[in-house]
Amino acid sequence: MSSATTEQKAIKLLEALEHAGKSVSSVVVEGRRIEVKFEGCLPSDEFAKIEMRHGKA
Repeated sequence: MSSATTEQKAIKLLEALEHAGKSVSSVVVEGRRIEVKFEGCLPSDEFAKIEMRHGKA
């Protein structure tokens, strides 16, 4: 089992997204929830507006 905190997971996610060439405008951590907002992001496919969550809501 991983002992990484939610903040550490958010930082790793941010690094991975930036390495992939995505421009991130903000990252919000609330409890176990991580929310990432992209810079200049316009919906480009039919799945863009679907809210995807992992775990308990």
